[in-house]
Amino acid sequence: MEAVKTMYGFQGFVYSIDSCPSRDQAANDFKTMKSIGAGNVITFGLCDKGTNATYYGDILGAASDAQIHIIPLVWTLLDNGQDFKTKAVPIMNAVMEAVKKDPTHVLAVSLGDEPLYDNDAGSPDELAKYILSMKNEFKEAGLDIPISISDMAYGWESSGDISSMANAVDFFMINNFPYFSQNAKFGGDDIAWNNFIKDIEYFEGIANGKPLLVTQTGWPSNKELFGPNSKNIEVNVNSEQAFWELLDSQCSSYFKVKNIGWMWRSFNDELSGWGAFDSDGKQKWELKANSSC
Repeated sequence: MEAVKTMYGFQGFVYSIDSCPSRDQAANDFKTMKSIGAGNVITFGLCDKGTNATYYGDILGAASDAQIHIIPLVWTLLDNGQDFKTKAVPIMNAVMEAVKKDPTHVLAVSLGDEPLYDNDAGSPDELAKYILSMKNEFKEAGLDIPISISDMAYGWESSGDISSMANAVDFFMINNFPYFSQNAKFGGDDIAWNNFIKDIEYFEGIANGKPLLVTQTGWPSNKELFGPNSKNIEVNVNSEQAFWELLDSQCSSYFKVKNIGWMWRSFNDELSGWGAFDSDGKQKWELKANSSC
């Protein structure tokens, strides 16, 4: 937790594992991230069914190879007819098994991407029980691994009584996307920034002093994966770059003052349009950002 408490400014990237990158490929990608200042990476999606602890071990090994900290994310999103115990729990167990074997560069573990918003576990109380179970299992293994969920302010706001969840998480991993705001226009304007800090203010109100880390933020260069909610929005590389530079411009005046770091969704266009690197591995613009200021 001490590492999370001291983070601010640019911290790293979201990294999709849907295409099952090898240990060598992941290590190379992580080294590329480090070359532009990233210190952390959070996984997204799952390889095959996500139940292979050996594969998660390879990804953790890649983080060790690259000397970068990692947040393995337990994919909890359910398809029609699936339930949490049969779909998500085996993935959770695989991630925990890998972490227990190689915890060296594990910053934290995320139980789900927007699991409150998607109501993956059926209720906040049920989700909190799984978090506490994970904590206990790590504790029994002699590990102190922070646990949280990566979710939006709306996911928390719309879930009723979230007190059990606010108590269960060790810190708040935040998905913060002004791109989805109904009044969104351009990645670099005041509207985008005001919507960003509005969500942060919500989390400050429920965090009770626990650290905040924006584990997913960004602005896509196309509408292929997720369409916007605003009709008057600019969705292109120019707007994506502008949002990146907007965040970086607030390093000393906001992120350092608040002690909040941000991570970009995504490293590359494996998540179509959201990458800072395109599908050919080239920077969409000159990538530079401050992790200290």
